Amino acid sequence: MNYLKIPIYFLELFALVLLQKNMLNRRKKSREKNLSKTEKTNSGPAITYITESTTITADMICEDDVRVAGTIDGKLESKKKVILTESGIVNGEIVSPSADISGKVEGDIRAQNKLTLRSSAVIDGDITTDKIKIEQGAQVKGVFQVGKSVSSSAKISS
Repeated sequence: MNYLKIPIYFLELFALVLLQKNMLNRRKKSREKNLSKTEKTNSGPAITYITESTTITADMICEDDVRVAGTIDGKLESKKKVILTESGIVNGEIVSPSADISGKVEGDIRAQNKLTLRSSAVIDGDITTDKIKIEQGAQVKGVFQVGKSVSSSAKISS
């Protein structure tokens, strides 16, 4: 009888060790799965943000949306959307499919699809776009070219 109890004890111990190892593997796989999800969702910013205290003196080309609260001295190009806040200043051309301007621009704006000029916007340059929305109070010194046939020439360079 003692002979049978020893193997059963070892079998129970072995089963317990296997169970614990299985649980640890599940936790590890779960963590790895969660990490890979996090890495995929945080693979890069969906928006580039230029803060009020930042000044960039160069041409800037972005794949994602760009929100500018600081100053850019140079061309600003985005494959998506440009948002210029009230404190934002661009001394150069803006090229983007869509732009929402509340700040100051000294240069041309080419927004292929849509341009919104907020009441605080001050533009000194020509505007080319398919659709435009101008809030009361926005200031523009330049030439407007609005419409589909005009905006096709405002495409973003690749």
